[in-house]
Amino acid sequence: MTNFLRVRGRYVLLYIFACALIYAKEIRYLQDSITTNSSLETDVAHIHGNVSVVDSQDVRQSPNTKLTDTIKKLAGVRIQNDVGFNPRPNIVIRGINHGTLIMLDGVILSDLEGENRILNQLSLYDIERVEVARGSFSSLYGAGAIGGVVQFITAMPKGFTSQVLAGYGNELVRDSADTNLLRLYASVGDALLEGRLRLKLSGGYTQSGGYASFPTYLAPTDTSLANNPNLSGYYTDKAGNYIIGTGGKRAYRTYDVRLKAEYDIGDVGLLSAMASVSNHSYDFGDFMSYLYDNSTQNPTHLIDDKDYFVGSGLGGIGDYTHILGSLSYTHTLGADSLLKVSLSSLNLLSLWQDANRDAGGNRFGGAGTTQDIDSSSNYLDILFSTHFLERHTLSTAVQFRYYTYTQKQRNMANWRDSSTRLESFRGFGQKAFVASGYVQLDSQWWQNFSTNIGVRYDYWRNYGGYFFNHTEQNRDNIESHTSSLSPKIGISWYITPTWILRSSIGTGFRMPTLRDMYQFTHANNIWAINPNLTQERALSFEVGSEYYADRFTLSAYYFHTELWDMIYRAGSGTQTNPWQYVNAGLGRIHGVELEGEIALGPNLKLGANYTFTNARILQNSAMPYTEGKQLAGVPRHMSNLSLKYLPKSGFYGVVWAYYAPAFFSDDRNSPPLKNTYGYYESQFSLNAKIGYVWQNGIDISLSGYNLTNNRYYDFYRVAGASVYAQITYKLQ
Repeated sequence: MTNFLRVRGRYVLLYIFACALIYAKEIRYLQDSITTNSSLETDVAHIHGNVSVVDSQDVRQSPNTKLTDTIKKLAGVRIQNDVGFNPRPNIVIRGINHGTLIMLDGVILSDLEGENRILNQLSLYDIERVEVARGSFSSLYGAGAIGGVVQFITAMPKGFTSQVLAGYGNELVRDSADTNLLRLYASVGDALLEGRLRLKLSGGYTQSGGYASFPTYLAPTDTSLANNPNLSGYYTDKAGNYIIGTGGKRAYRTYDVRLKAEYDIGDVGLLSAMASVSNHSYDFGDFMSYLYDNSTQNPTHLIDDKDYFVGSGLGGIGDYTHILGSLSYTHTLGADSLLKVSLSSLNLLSLWQDANRDAGGNRFGGAGTTQDIDSSSNYLDILFSTHFLERHTLSTAVQFRYYTYTQKQRNMANWRDSSTRLESFRGFGQKAFVASGYVQLDSQWWQNFSTNIGVRYDYWRNYGGYFFNHTEQNRDNIESHTSSLSPKIGISWYITPTWILRSSIGTGFRMPTLRDMYQFTHANNIWAINPNLTQERALSFEVGSEYYADRFTLSAYYFHTELWDMIYRAGSGTQTNPWQYVNAGLGRIHGVELEGEIALGPNLKLGANYTFTNARILQNSAMPYTEGKQLAGVPRHMSNLSLKYLPKSGFYGVVWAYYAPAFFSDDRNSPPLKNTYGYYESQFSLNAKIGYVWQNGIDISLSGYNLTNNRYYDFYRVAGASVYAQITYKLQ
């Protein structure tokens, strides 16, 4: 704590000195362009830091395959383990794992497990705008926002509008990417009762035969192959694993149906509602075996009569359904004040099933296990905002959160038949109640100088927790509570009408997720549980500059985060050194984000960005060998280069390239291995999209992904070269 206060005090002194220099200036400033569809002006619009906005044109005309593709081109943003279809997409900003708060139209999407599975299910074509704010935002949102905030925003019609879309894609190189990819989307909306009632109904569907993203392998300590001299055809990778084939293709389907409504109540009220049901499901198949039985002169997939291509914990059958609902009322109080009350709920119902090969299960059925997850995240928010003295806006809120989560694993008589569930042998769960309040003051002191200062208090209580496992100590009625105070201050100074300096400093915290504490062993990845994890605390500082001209823009930001009791993944996933989430004494993440864009001609722009992230463990008395090491899974360098030609109609095209050198997969910083599952090797991908938009609303496009067919491992193996064609008709 002494170190925490010392570092915080140093930054506060720097801040006071900077403010003293700034107060002497007064120049007309460039108006902030960030807005949203929220009735209350979004908090993102007042960010004194590095903010990016992806508009509807970029969403639709860039080579995006799924929702997370819209932001992975941005500086400081990484999509962890970014395979073709990732059941648990994790957006990491500035190297802080599970430190990004994800929202859809103001509804928080994360659950107690720290997952955002619904991101796979949301239709890309339902999104009108994406806002990404980097840095700690616990002062506004509480736990889970110490790295940044991402908000996906859907549009509402101002008149009659409809859209229909169909697309088909396939791999360019055999057995390297999604096969028979089909996408369908349709929406219809209108403004009725003289525009007072606005309705929109939309639905999207995707299906694919998938591709193999990981190998089927036996660990170096497994003697099954050594005891079978008649088997050949397998090979050993650089980690010493015996590779006997592929893990199979993940054939998946997703759908997303959403109804939104807005109704103006007189001139002072707005009633808004949203309801959606979304789902993704998958089944692994088309396994490829390298094994050959020399005694029978035939290929085989069996070792000692066991089918090693199932039962790894990486494949199986999965089905995940989300039910989301929100209701809000906004009331205007005079000319300068607003009151908003909102209630929302996000619920997950899911199951996952796989074979138990040691009990005789195989790819066709037999003994197996299942993992059933149910969760509910419920939010009540009461917000008040008032503008006074022409220069100041005061925002206050009282917020309540109620979470439930349960995960149980059961034995099954037939893993391909969901009705054959037997007794539970392992599981965990928890409930949580959170009460919070915050106050924020946004002030426009002069035309060129503005500040915001805010503080939030969170009381977090976990209760009703349980954990049981035949091989571990069972626990019941687990309870804990904590509270946190999160202040933040930010400034913006327009030195000239086109040149701005921004800076902020604030604290934040993150509660350990249930997945952090109770990660179970699967496949050959050995995990140890750690139910004694505590919250991590952060002090974040950033300073940057942005310059806007007629033909080019530039921005440069330095960010610095001190993490106390930092939660990170330790170990290497082996029996002697299992993976485990632990608290380190002190971690530090600092780096630079550089972005620039230049206009080469009408509607033609060349853009580039670069991110340097130095994420290290400074103090860790429990594991001193980790001190000075880079955090696992955090690349030190990332860069993007894009060329965009995006007119309002006619021909358009986008080329985008991404590069990151190899980085570490464990806290010992073992050298990254090439072409090996579980490692992060050097990464490069080249993607492109060309199309033509007619003024009548028809859009025909052709996209190519990973055109160089670079099959690198981002823990899992990424998809190879593929092509996708699409036709869209939009009437408005």
